[in-house]
Amino acid sequence: MKGRGICVLTAFVFCSSLLFAGQRAGTLAKSGDKAATKGDFYTAAESYIDALAKKPKSTKTIEKLREVALPAYDQKLKLAEQYRNGGNLEGALREFKELEQFVGKLRQYNALDFMTIDFAKTFSEVSEGAAETRYTSAEGYFAGQNYDKAIEEYRAALGLRSPYKDCLDKIAESYYRTATADESRGAYRRAAETFLKAGASVPSYKDSRQKAVAIFYALGDYFLGSGQYRKAFEDFSLARAVDPQYSDLPAKLTKAKDLATIRIAFVRFENATGNNIAGMALGDVILESVKSKIQSRASQFIRTLDRDELYALAQEQRISAGRFDGEVEAPLKMEGVDYMLFGKLNQVREVRPGRSVETLRATYEYSYEVPYTDSKGRQRTNTKWAEAPMTFDLIKDSFSVSIGGSFKAVAVKSGAVVISKPIGEDGGDSIAYAVNVRMRHGLNDVILDPDVKTLLEARNELADVGSVVNKMIQSVSDALANSLLTALDRAASTSDPGSLKY
Repeated sequence: MKGRGICVLTAFVFCSSLLFAGQRAGTLAKSGDKAATKGDFYTAAESYIDALAKKPKSTKTIEKLREVALPAYDQKLKLAEQYRNGGNLEGALREFKELEQFVGKLRQYNALDFMTIDFAKTFSEVSEGAAETRYTSAEGYFAGQNYDKAIEEYRAALGLRSPYKDCLDKIAESYYRTATADESRGAYRRAAETFLKAGASVPSYKDSRQKAVAIFYALGDYFLGSGQYRKAFEDFSLARAVDPQYSDLPAKLTKAKDLATIRIAFVRFENATGNNIAGMALGDVILESVKSKIQSRASQFIRTLDRDELYALAQEQRISAGRFDGEVEAPLKMEGVDYMLFGKLNQVREVRPGRSVETLRATYEYSYEVPYTDSKGRQRTNTKWAEAPMTFDLIKDSFSVSIGGSFKAVAVKSGAVVISKPIGEDGGDSIAYAVNVRMRHGLNDVILDPDVKTLLEARNELADVGSVVNKMIQSVSDALANSLLTALDRAASTSDPGSLKY
């Protein structure tokens, strides 16, 4: 019965869709009739075609389309010719293309029984004329040194007829002259980008490629000399994208990358309380989690060092490892590391009040049948509802966990604390559920109070403390990693130079 109902519903939806489509097709056909009565045959034909898209086999609509096909074609053709004769060749081209599409639809419904223009020849002629108009306009702008407008018009000519005359060369030359002007007034970066556009228009156009790479290289050199190492690396990278073999570019890139790289050593995360939860060495776990997040989120200019790598560097430079036992506050003459990270937990607490059991009372509703005789003498029964008492045991249990402390990032060469962030995170779990229900009726035969029902269905086991602490650690390490990256992994604001040697 269920399957039959689904089939009936599907058939009903399908039939409803067909009925709606038929109604919509009828409305469109009537719109076509009105347009034909007014002599607007092209609009009428379009309405009939739209109606046939909804109801393709309507012979009546096809017949109406055949009746208006030729006058509709003539109307559209006349409009296209008016545009053409009026000098609006792009408008004419648009109308001719719409006319071609219209003819295709007539052919689709077998409503084309007359000769049409040669569309390919017409498109060629009109496109040629329209492109010539755009080209003439572009030449005027080019002569007047309005290169932005010239490029726009040359591209428009190419869009109408491609390739067309020397449009690509003129576009490249427009970019080249614009870039040369930018270069002469000190807009070096824009000049380099525009030289590249010239080369993109016509490969290897003049010396545009050489000009661009020379400017990017010079910008990289400027920022390298002024201590803006990230910016230097970016500009050297732009130069490499144009010409990987340019001058001593690989060496400059390596130098800029090395100088831009910030080296962060994860020294220690001390648990001063001596307490651990769920067998975790909390300080080490937090430190590793912060390190992992920084490694996955940082830019290429951040490098992390673990404790062993730090001690190896210290040994190479004859620095006692004991210098790192406490928090480094004085400047330290050490190469290969820029910042040291220290953390301390001064609060690690787990509280378990213990399981409690409490007996509670409530009521429930049960039904029973009451016999009676109706007006015709027949035996009937009425269902009645009544309340009855019940008791159950309410069990509660919970635990709470809290960790607190602080986190610091210290600049090695100055001893300054660049980041100081407190740590505080709380977590835990609690449960409350009902067991040992005492009542006169079966649970499946009664209506329970919603609160009692919720307690009977409630979770009866506490969450694993390890999983709760892990979530807390993830929250702490997220905040610490984000603070570090916000403070350390960023490029300084820079401006391009007003003069440049290359």
